[in-house]
Amino acid sequence: MELSAVRDFDVSVTEVVLAHRYALEQRRVDIYRCGRRMHGLVCVLSGMAEYCFADGRRILLRAGDAAVIPAAAAYTLYWQGDERFEHYTVNFLGDEKTLPPWVTEKGIWVIRPRNFALCTARLEELVGVWSRRRPGFQMQTRARLLALLADILAEGAVSAADPAAYSRTLPALRIIENRYPEKITLEQLAQACGMSVSAFRRAFAGVYEQPPLAYLLRFRVEKARELLLLGFSVEETALRTGFSDANYFVRYFRTVTGMTPGRFRRIY
Repeated sequence: MELSAVRDFDVSVTEVVLAHRYALEQRRVDIYRCGRRMHGLVCVLSGMAEYCFADGRRILLRAGDAAVIPAAAAYTLYWQGDERFEHYTVNFLGDEKTLPPWVTEKGIWVIRPRNFALCTARLEELVGVWSRRRPGFQMQTRARLLALLADILAEGAVSAADPAAYSRTLPALRIIENRYPEKITLEQLAQACGMSVSAFRRAFAGVYEQPPLAYLLRFRVEKARELLLLGFSVEETALRTGFSDANYFVRYFRTVTGMTPGRFRRIY
């Protein structure tokens, strides 16, 4: 599959039908044996369950997994193990043609989100809005679901483009995400992936469409936005996000965002 074929998507969400946190009470559930008739987002908090599809496929979901399931999927659910299968479920209506092909081709698409805690926190908020049913709740739940799907599927677009390259370069991505304020070299990233510098640079750029150090700088800018919104000064933000030179930070921030950090603070 070519990279360009999976990069963009715009999922349709016309109505949120159900949003709840639920634990299975039965070992077998046949509710979707004849098809779902609505799309689903599942995020597993504990335990595991096997999804047995009408075409014979069996998919095991464990704690830490998230799954997007198209409306046409037909399956029976089996609770596995002794720990109860507790999960968030959001069922929604929308044009199935807008789901990315790597979701619809498989009938279920599973990923382990990089930031699972953030994913579940957003779902908890979404379920709260849904359950309170205050005026505008449908619009609010759709907006939250779209934001959540955008993040999860964007991560999936990267892995679906070239699964092998994604797996090989994942250690470098984790270093960038966890140690971005530190001094990180291209050699360190390549070594973490067990690759030569030139091979690593090509593989990383093939997956993320930009060189590794450019990705690092842009990741720092995203973190800088968060700190500026929390009220940190420009100088403190630069220091906390790995920019040792505040002037360079201001110039690079403007290159990425189109405005200086100071203007960003004043506007937002």
